[in-house]
Amino acid sequence: MASLLSVASIPLAFFAALPANAADGAVVASAVAAYVHFAALLTCVGVLVTERLLVSPDMTFEDEELLWKADVLYGIAGLALGVSGYYRTVDYGKGWEFYAHEPLFWAKLVLVGIWGASSLFPTVTILKRVSVQRETGDYPPFSEKLAARMIQVINAELLAIASIPLMATLMSRGVLYGGGEFPWQVGAGLVVLTFGGAGFKYVKEALTWSEEEEDAVVLEE
Repeated sequence: MASLLSVASIPLAFFAALPANAADGAVVASAVAAYVHFAALLTCVGVLVTERLLVSPDMTFEDEELLWKADVLYGIAGLALGVSGYYRTVDYGKGWEFYAHEPLFWAKLVLVGIWGASSLFPTVTILKRVSVQRETGDYPPFSEKLAARMIQVINAELLAIASIPLMATLMSRGVLYGGGEFPWQVGAGLVVLTFGGAGFKYVKEALTWSEEEEDAVVLEE
């Protein structure tokens, strides 16, 4: 019993040893935002890997059901990632005035834009298939061409998301910051153009998907 009490007292001793300002609301909020941010990022990676393993021409009904549920979780995790990232940028860390003039911050957001835009193709495709299933009671056949395109896009998402932490670590250390003279309007414009242009492309491709035209699309990529 004494040993159990000794072990149980370790966490209490740890918190008692923390500096007084660790109990401050801003510190706790910063820690929670960081936790949510990294947890959401890991969730996105896990979901992408799941989708990458699920997608195939011989998917079962159960696989299709798991695929759309995974994509819903992906959307929730992406939202949590974006909201926590916003608060970490504006209220915590080095603050907006630093990040706004850090070129690598905007490079990171361009990668986020590419990742988010490319995710629209699988999401719209899945929604179309779920809509058919709700009307007919079964999913339409998942062709080899569509499976190949889905896997290609998911691989691109994984590549983009793997590059983001590198940009984040470099920007937080002020690499390329210089004198803080980089105009944030240029960075923001690049992000909007990247996400808007790529997003339009992927949504249009998913909505107008044609088995006959897919070969040309893959060759272009």
